[in-house]
Amino acid sequence: MVPQVHPVATSSNLSQNNASRFHSNPDILGEICEYLSPNDDLELEPEDSLIASRQNLAWLALTCRAFLEPALDRLWRSLDTLYPLFKILPAFVRTDGTHVLRGSITPEEWERFDWYARRVKKFCYTRDPDNLDIAMHVYFRIAQLRSTPLLSALRHLYCPDISQTDFLISGVCLFLSPSLQTLEFYKITSVEDKLTGTFLHTLWNDGAQLETVGFRGTGLSPGTLDLILNFRTLRQLELTGMGPAIELDWLKRLGEMPKLRDLALDFTNSRIESIEEDLGYRNLKSLMITASLAFTRSFIPHISTSGLEVIVAASSSDTQAERVAFIRDVIERWGTTLRDFSLVHINSESAEEIHMVTIAPLIPLKQLTGFRLEGYSIDLTDDNLRIFGSAWPNLTKLLLPNVAGSDRVRPTIESLKILAALCPDLKHLRLPLDTTELPPFVPPPTPYIPPLPVPESPAMVIDDDAEGAPPPLQPLSIVRKRQPHGLQKLTIATSDDTWESKDQLHLARFIDYLFPRLQYVSPFEGHDLDRWTHIHDIVQAFQTVRRETLIHQRTQYGS
Repeated sequence: MVPQVHPVATSSNLSQNNASRFHSNPDILGEICEYLSPNDDLELEPEDSLIASRQNLAWLALTCRAFLEPALDRLWRSLDTLYPLFKILPAFVRTDGTHVLRGSITPEEWERFDWYARRVKKFCYTRDPDNLDIAMHVYFRIAQLRSTPLLSALRHLYCPDISQTDFLISGVCLFLSPSLQTLEFYKITSVEDKLTGTFLHTLWNDGAQLETVGFRGTGLSPGTLDLILNFRTLRQLELTGMGPAIELDWLKRLGEMPKLRDLALDFTNSRIESIEEDLGYRNLKSLMITASLAFTRSFIPHISTSGLEVIVAASSSDTQAERVAFIRDVIERWGTTLRDFSLVHINSESAEEIHMVTIAPLIPLKQLTGFRLEGYSIDLTDDNLRIFGSAWPNLTKLLLPNVAGSDRVRPTIESLKILAALCPDLKHLRLPLDTTELPPFVPPPTPYIPPLPVPESPAMVIDDDAEGAPPPLQPLSIVRKRQPHGLQKLTIATSDDTWESKDQLHLARFIDYLFPRLQYVSPFEGHDLDRWTHIHDIVQAFQTVRRETLIHQRTQYGS
């Protein structure tokens, strides 16, 4: 019998096997590429960060074949101009400072174009930046030459200003694709009504399975809104400024949509005065109504969902009695399922007065993860914030109203400490902070970690049973570092406070110590913008120094 020979596992073989498993694992490769990727919402990504992320992904794609596809997928995933794709075509040339399309495009060139274009999942269609002069005929010529969708795998089309001047709005038809799932047109006017209707009808006719539709602006007709109902796959719908086109029969047909989960409707200038018929909406999870609070209260009893998790009531007309009754109605109906509550007053001319006693019935809802109060005047103390934090420990969003004037009672810097301790999952915080009397920042003492004993001779060994022996040392695992708070955005909703330069430094140190992962410090609606921009810059400087110090320590000593 011939004995079986087992290969010896050398360090070289193990290294090759580990490398092979690493490069063949799409999850690991994907995580690395995702870490380097920019935000898909390009409007939120700083320009320098976007350039750096794209450059890193491009370099990663060139490192080895394993990274090629996942890195390119992230690099091309979100675009806000067709220029990078046009540059792939040899016929796209620049003449006298303007980019034009000259000559024919071969099948091989289209194939190379599509190899990149198929990776684009989200496109933001807006006018090209001033430094990119692309002749309008390029878009018409491309549309003429293509018989298939330009972006064959496009999932999300976003047009932030569909009525802007010096903009080829009809070019939006270049992005018609049956792969589309999300459609957002903003700043619509009546001029774009027919184009929007044609776009919706074409998508439906081509078999698109739209899941999300968002239209903001004015001027859409009832006929265009009817076309939305063709998409039985619809899960999310937002209509802002389209109140005159919303009719009761359309509302009831929308309520029959089997997969609709998220609904935001603006009834401003609607001809519907109140709701007195059952509407459906049995699977709704999130509801936002912009209307008088009396109308919203008439809407609530006529929807059949039993599991509403998010409710937003935005009103330009409401009274104290209506607010109390609305909160009572919501709690009675969905008190066990509600996760996010928002009450917004949208009359910019005056702020309605609201009191803690009005929102007190929400305090027992321990499961709340989001609370928003906006457009109201309210006196808030540190103790009020302690009540919020203790009642809602799972908050990820706490947005409190802007309070102007030093005569109003506002939370102090102590409230930031309270929320940092009581709400560890908080990601976005907006509060009217009182900055008139800022104490100097005094860093807390560093916890003492006793050194491990290292006996050098028997004479130095201490008998634990001997008189006067020190208590035994605790394992180092018991000494735990404070988990850094994960707050990402801090919005200060106050103004008119006077500061000295040293106050800015103290406040920035408080903020950085409590929220070391903070990305944005900003004022509400731009109040005292220069001052808070300075605070943001100081906090960012602290973070930069901390990162560089950690990198130096790891390089110097290892970790």
